[in-house]
Amino acid sequence: MKFFPLISLLFCLALSDVQAGGEAKLQFGEHRLTVELAISEDEQATGLMNRMSIGPERGMLFVFPEPKPASFWMRNTSIPLDLAFLDADGVILEIHALVPFEEKPVESRSARVKYAVEANRDWFASRNLKPGLKVKGLPGI
Repeated sequence: MKFFPLISLLFCLALSDVQAGGEAKLQFGEHRLTVELAISEDEQATGLMNRMSIGPERGMLFVFPEPKPASFWMRNTSIPLDLAFLDADGVILEIHALVPFEEKPVESRSARVKYAVEANRDWFASRNLKPGLKVKGLPGI
């Protein structure tokens, strides 16, 4: 039990960019996006389902325990979204358009997905954000 305070401190430092209320502020070059965190399996399974909208500079960040291939669908999700898959270093690997209510999964080409970011449709394109960009403010980086 001697190490519990040290472990707690290290965990807090690792999540220093996470804001109260399960949010983080991500930096994509000059652009900021405030994201809700989806860390647990339940949070990830629910995602942005059953919502009518999200704010213009808001989104959701999915954090996976280990890098892996990822797959997303839009069951019960009416908001047109874009999805960016990121590796463990926070580099954007791929960006995909998601179609409201589409249940056919959109699968990553990469097996190195550690994070996924959902934002309003065209959020990435309208800011000229492309694969290869490193995102700052991710939990654990």
